[in-house]
Amino acid sequence: MQVTILLLFVVVGILMRSISLERYIVGEGYGWRPAPDPAYYQDWAKTVKLKAGDELEFRFEKPDDLLEIGKFDYYACTSNTVFRPYRESPATAFLLAPGEYYFKSSNNTNCINGQKLYVNAEAPNEDNDKIDNKS
Repeated sequence: MQVTILLLFVVVGILMRSISLERYIVGEGYGWRPAPDPAYYQDWAKTVKLKAGDELEFRFEKPDDLLEIGKFDYYACTSNTVFRPYRESPATAFLLAPGEYYFKSSNNTNCINGQKLYVNAEAPNEDNDKIDNKS
């Protein structure tokens, strides 16, 4: 039974790697820490065009961490609906499906001051990707 579960995790990990289109480091060289200004992470998000299959890498130092949360918690800077906690750095969030993703620090004060990120992963469009790669 344990071998089957371990094998399942290995296969899922391989599949996640194989569907990944791009890996982005959130905040570039600044990393994931209390924001230097309230719009810092949203401004960073405007510089990338994310697609389903992409990965977000969050680099932080303890005691910082990361929570993937629901939309309401993002705007309220609360942690009532946590989809996934990330305690170790670097943390990789897989954008497996098109849609909206919300992240924040578990420190609500840091969230209020801008340590939160909303991204929208578009559906991959193979035709546009082929055109973009030829440019």
